[in-house]
Amino acid sequence: MAHEVERTALLDPAALARELESRESPLIVSGAIRDWPAFSTWTASSLAQALPQIEIRYKLSASNAHPDFRQTTRQAMFARGSAPLSEFMRRITTGPEAERARYLFTGDEQFLMRRRDGVTRVDPDLSPLLRDIRIPALFPESRLYTMWCWFSGRGVRTWLHYDNNGCHNLNAQVTGTKRCSLYPPEELARMHPFLLGGVNPAHNCSAIDVDDSSGPFASDLAAATAFEAELYAGDLLFIPAWWFHTFSHLGEFNSNVNFWWKPSQSRWNAVAARQSLLDAAAEAKLDLSDPSTLATLSALDSAAVHRNAL
Repeated sequence: MAHEVERTALLDPAALARELESRESPLIVSGAIRDWPAFSTWTASSLAQALPQIEIRYKLSASNAHPDFRQTTRQAMFARGSAPLSEFMRRITTGPEAERARYLFTGDEQFLMRRRDGVTRVDPDLSPLLRDIRIPALFPESRLYTMWCWFSGRGVRTWLHYDNNGCHNLNAQVTGTKRCSLYPPEELARMHPFLLGGVNPAHNCSAIDVDDSSGPFASDLAAATAFEAELYAGDLLFIPAWWFHTFSHLGEFNSNVNFWWKPSQSRWNAVAARQSLLDAAAEAKLDLSDPSTLATLSALDSAAVHRNAL
């Protein structure tokens, strides 16, 4: 069952900020970042010229999927490349679409800003970009957790996943267009995340390839409640904490800035409960090479995922 993501205008930022504190569904704020300098100045060539000396690392997929869970080895799934920013921009904006879609730059490789325990860190290479960005007045800036930039060409597919940091997310579409599908935490069982103890360590990611309508669990994905929308340049998408989401990158050059911030009160739902188990297992530094320990944790994770299954 698919629903259109609601759209609104940024008429009263203070009122909208109060709404986002408790909102349980995604929302698009149309044209919310049109006053950013980035909105009128960012292009692949202008960014390459503004940061000519930067060497970046990026996701390098064998297909258009990021991470590429269509592959059979961890090395291929999580492959990375490196190049000067100017060369990366050339690769994502020229040549066949299938080749361009193999490349994706995200904050996984190089964050823009982080705030932890009152300490702010800015990546020195990317810091000039902050002049072109405005932190939205839709959440207390003191609760800002992380800022990322994303750069891509046409055809990229980001794999279905949830953010495991427990943060709300504002995704600012600076240039280009993306199509997004989002699924509420109550659909956890139908999302089939990779389980603890399995061969894939990306436990916040789904085992479903959303582009394969005949693949494993495709019928569960089709039966799940979905919220869908297209993001256009200038739009701001609110993704509540713990929601699954996937994006298809449609623009010739797509650039985004994401703002994650901690909710004033932690959300407790099926995904949050399941992630607490994963976090506890990681914090305890359990011996996952022990078959008994691994089997127990895997069984607990499976029960956490499927406890609310219909």
